[in-house]
Amino acid sequence: MTNPVRILVTPLLTLFTLLLISCTTSASLASPIATVIEKVQTENGTTWVLSYTLDKPAERLVFVRNPDSSRATRWQPEDSDIEIAYNITEQQEIVRSRTGKPISKVSFILTPTYKHLGKDYAPFSPFSDSGNAFHSGRLFVCANFCTDEDKEWPITLKVPNDEHIVLNEKVVKDSVTWVDKNNGRQVYVGKQQPVITNSAVALIDPALPKSIQASLKYDMPKIMAYFSRSLHPLAAEKPMLLASYAMVDGHSSQGGTLPNQIFMHWNKNNLDKHTENSDFANKTLWFFAHEAAHLYQPGSTDGVSENREQSWLHEGSADYFAATAMNYLYKDANSYIQRRIRHAFENCTQGLTQSTLANAYKKGRFNLYYSCGMIIHRAIDNVVQQKTSGKESLFTVWKQLQKAVSRGMPPGTATFLALLEPYNAPELINAIKNATSDDDKKAIQGIQALYKMHWQ
Repeated sequence: MTNPVRILVTPLLTLFTLLLISCTTSASLASPIATVIEKVQTENGTTWVLSYTLDKPAERLVFVRNPDSSRATRWQPEDSDIEIAYNITEQQEIVRSRTGKPISKVSFILTPTYKHLGKDYAPFSPFSDSGNAFHSGRLFVCANFCTDEDKEWPITLKVPNDEHIVLNEKVVKDSVTWVDKNNGRQVYVGKQQPVITNSAVALIDPALPKSIQASLKYDMPKIMAYFSRSLHPLAAEKPMLLASYAMVDGHSSQGGTLPNQIFMHWNKNNLDKHTENSDFANKTLWFFAHEAAHLYQPGSTDGVSENREQSWLHEGSADYFAATAMNYLYKDANSYIQRRIRHAFENCTQGLTQSTLANAYKKGRFNLYYSCGMIIHRAIDNVVQQKTSGKESLFTVWKQLQKAVSRGMPPGTATFLALLEPYNAPELINAIKNATSDDDKKAIQGIQALYKMHWQ
C-alpha cells in the first residue's frame, strides 16, 4: 500500500458521523440492554470493564454466542453475588444472582488476552504495543432468553485519552456509541494509526516479521483483486485488515472474516524463526487467501449455507479458492498446493471413518468441512471446466449461487446442486450427495470418486 492517508478528526464530529452512518435511532433498538465496555488506566495497569444495564430487571442474562464456557473464568464479576455459569441443557453461558435477586446492572473485569475459541472469533487479539482488537459479538447478551426480536445491540466504548478507537474506517477519540447486529465486528483500541488507502483500511502490527508485513501489504491486494475479478467486486465500504501479534509462549494462529473485515492473529514468541521456512510462507499466503475468499462469498455465512452441517460449502470453497489464487499468482507454489490437496484428501477420508460431514460439527470435527469441502469443490471445478472446454469454472457456479441467493433462493446444498444440473454431470452430483450423506461408507466412496475427477 502506498501514500497512506491518516485521518484524525475531533471526537464529537466523528461520533456524530458514526451515529448517522452506522447506527439506528435508540427508539428502534430491539435490545433493552445497554452495553458499555471501557478500557481504564489504573495504578496497577490497564483494566477492561464491561457493564450491562437493563431497562427492566431480569432473572438472568444469556449470551448469543456460546462456543465454550470460558467466560466463567475470564470474566470476573465486580459484585460477589453475580456469577457466570454454564447451562449444560441449553449449552449456553448465563449470568445470574447467587441469591436469586433480579438483575438490573452487572459489571465484569475482562481478561484482554487471546483465547482460541473453536469455530468462533477470539474475544481479544492483542497487538505488540499494548493495543487490542476485540470482537463485539462476544458481548451480545439477552434478558432471560434470546428471541427472534433480539437483532440489535447498542454498545458504548470508552478509552483512555491517549488512545483511540478504529471502528470500520473511522478513527475516534474518547468514546463512541453504535448499534451492532448479526455476528458483530472487530474494533481496535490503542495508539497505532490505521493506514487508509482508496482500497482498504489496514492495522498491521509493526512487530510482525518484515516478510509477513510485506505479504500483507503487497500480496493481499493482489489476492483480493483476483477474487474481485473472479467473483464480484466488494460493496462500496472499504474492507478492513487487522493483523495482530502477541509475542508470548504459544503456537496459535487464527484468522477470520466478518462483513468487510479480515483479521489474523499470531500467538507465538518465535515467529521470525518460522518465516525462514518456505512452507511457512506458503501456509501464510494460503491463510490470507482463505480469509480473503470469504469476503467474496454471497453476503455472509448465512448467505451460503442453511446450517452448520453444510459448512463444507463456505469453508471448503474458501480453501479451494485459496488454492486457485495461489496457483494463478505464484507459480512456484504449485508443489505446495498439490501437497495441500493430497493431505486434504487423506485427512478427509480418514476423518470420515470417525464422523460423517452431517455430524462433524456435533463431534467437534469441524476440520472435515475444510478438507472434504476442498475436495468437493476441486471436483466441481474440474468437471465444469471439462464440460465447457475451459470456458466456465467453479467461479461461474459461485456467481450463479450469488445471483440465486440474491433473488430469494434458499442458501445451501439444494440450491447449489441445482446449479450443477445444466452441466449434465450426474456422476458428479451423485458423488457429492454420497460424500455429504450420513452413511460413512457412501461418504468415503463419494470423496474417493470426487478426488479422481481431474481435468487435464
